[in-house]
Amino acid sequence: SVATSSRLDAIRSVYGVSVAQNLMKIEASDDDPSSSIFEMDGFISNSNYIAKKITMVLFINDRLVECGALKRAIEIVYAATLPKASKPFIYMSIKLPPEHIDVNVHPTKREVSLLNQEVIVERIQSAIESKLRNSNESRTFQEQRVDPSAISISISKDTPNHPSSSGTKSQKVPVHKMVRTDSQDPAGRLHAYLQVKQCSQLQGSSCLASIRSAIRQRRNPRETADLTSIQELIREIDSSCHSELMDIVGHCSYIGMADDVFALLQHNTHLYLANVVNLSKELIYQQVLRRFAHFSAIQLSDPAPLPELIMLALKEEDLDPVGSENDDLKEKIAEMNTELLKQKTEMLEEYFGIHIDPNGN
Repeated sequence: SVATSSRLDAIRSVYGVSVAQNLMKIEASDDDPSSSIFEMDGFISNSNYIAKKITMVLFINDRLVECGALKRAIEIVYAATLPKASKPFIYMSIKLPPEHIDVNVHPTKREVSLLNQEVIVERIQSAIESKLRNSNESRTFQEQRVDPSAISISISKDTPNHPSSSGTKSQKVPVHKMVRTDSQDPAGRLHAYLQVKQCSQLQGSSCLASIRSAIRQRRNPRETADLTSIQELIREIDSSCHSELMDIVGHCSYIGMADDVFALLQHNTHLYLANVVNLSKELIYQQVLRRFAHFSAIQLSDPAPLPELIMLALKEEDLDPVGSENDDLKEKIAEMNTELLKQKTEMLEEYFGIHIDPNGN
């Protein structure tokens, strides 16, 4: 390389333009005699750099050497910070007192070991991790043009998706074109994954849909009870609210269930595993508090008898549903609970919008 060129120019001339344009400057140092004394500066590859194997150019006190412990530590940072990332390019120059270097690790003196090596490696690891996390937010991707004729998905509310008259089946949509990325983008909503219903089915459910919309219009989540205890509980929730977590939950895209409990959510460039059970419990608790004494009532065509509902619940929890020796006991429990709920009729109606008539329905 040219004698007057900078380090970045030297890297560009030896390793190529594609390497040089994806490098970030890195620095770290320590001057504590009790732990370590060193100065490090150099360049590391960012999240856009792609390579199949690690390239590490390490100079210690201006001598080209190798340090296996440092190399492994940097690889670990890249694997943890940039999942499925390619191998990094590292140029690093470290200056430290000559007596802190052991050059007798390898016969050729190519490999070296450092005094307080663990501390130095940890400092460098932290600096690289911090730099990578910041760079990961500004990642760029190569644009790929998609042939419009290759996309065979069309969703319409008016026309159901019938097979063509020639009998050929519609092509399946490639999985990679069904990835949802933006909560605000209509393509990132669940509607694109639902089968369009036949017209007859839509007409049959129009009555139910109108009822649902009427109920939805009557709901007002901003209404809250005037009770001091309820207001205190709501203030407690609002005061301990985590703004970043609220932003994630409010603007995430649902991807799918990972198992019976955890769901995959995407927010910006991050994937999250969310415990749906815990989230649901918290959601219902907060909804109950905010709608307390303002619940919308849904009138049933035939009022449900409380004793039968309680019997259903008791049988649901029964470990031996075949045996009938406990039926009398269950009926007695159902009767007692019905009477108890009838005594609490006014409270249930005022607080929860649940109306119970004198007959226990």
